[in-house]
Formats: sequence, structure tokens, C-alpha cells
Amino acid sequence: MGIGYATAYRTGITPWEKAGRTGLPVLERLLEREEVARPDKIRRAIDLGCGRGAHTKLLLDRKWDAIGVDDVRQAVDTAVRRNGVDDARFVIGDVRHLVHSGVGSHFDLFLDVGCFQGLDDPGRTLMARGITELAEPDATVLLHSAGPRSWLRGGRGAERGDVQRAFRGWTVDEEPDAAGAEGSGTWFRLTRR
Repeated sequence: MGIGYATAYRTGITPWEKAGRTGLPVLERLLEREEVARPDKIRRAIDLGCGRGAHTKLLLDRKWDAIGVDDVRQAVDTAVRRNGVDDARFVIGDVRHLVHSGVGSHFDLFLDVGCFQGLDDPGRTLMARGITELAEPDATVLLHSAGPRSWLRGGRGAERGDVQRAFRGWTVDEEPDAAGAEGSGTWFRLTRR
């Protein structure tokens, strides 16, 4: 998983970052809903596959106690330098092995902008198990997938059924109000049952 992304970061070919910026207004609306649901609580979040940390920084700016995790050292090093955040906010780790990656536990929110879609089925299951183990009882997962044709953009894509198979014990809802431009993908909101 990391070799292809490491090469892309080295060569500066990172189309997923542009896609992430394009979807920012939608993400901000989704985060606002999560913040309203947790008004008087310290909100802990983890940005899965954080890359160079733009979404981790967004969470921090919105007063989340946030940490980013990615398995590409160059991306994480850049995240620390670019965002002016101390390196304790980022972990070099594999989302398939979250429990032992040093990210902590008791998270209220798991943010995934294009990470899940790039994993194979066993990797997706491992990631979901780790999330379940680290999640608070009322936790939410916000997961964006570019859809099944995303192999053109660096991933296998994921549809609702893929998410449901991996996340046993979670309710999976699509976010119809979060639909973007044609082909921009789908946001899923997962809550624990």
C-alpha cells in the first residue's frame, strides 16, 4: 500500500489532495453536525490515511483533539512541517493495525477520506476491527469513497455493501445531502449499533 503512495509523494503526483480540497465544504458540513452532537465534550478524532495532514489540521482548527495516521513517512514528515503542528499529532502507522500503532484509544470520530477504498477486503476488515476496538460507544465514522471506478484515481473504490461487510456492528448511512459533482464519490456515516 505505502510504496505506490510513497512514490507519488516523491514525484509530487497527488491528485487525491485536490479531490480532498474540492470536497471541503461538504466535509465541513458533516463535521458541524458531529460537533453539534457533542457540544460539551472533549472530542477526539483520528484522520485515517492522513497523508500530508490537511484534514488533521482542519480537525485541530475546529477544536478536536485530533491525530493523523499514515504509513508513508514522507507524507507524515511533510504534515508536521507544513501544518505547524507538533509531531505528536501524527503517527507513522498502518490503518490495518490501528490498535498497536500508538494512536491511542477512545475516539469519537474516525475520518477517512479515500483510505478504505484503497484496501483489499482483508485489509478493510482489519481496519474496521481496529476502529471498533478504539471507538467510544457513540463514535462516528465519516468515510468518503470515490466509488467503484476509482482505480483511475488510485484506489479500488468502495460502495455501501463493501462498507457494510467490513464494519459489522455499525449502521451505515449514505449522506445524500453531501452529494458533490458527478463522479465525486459518496460520503458514508457509520454509527455503532
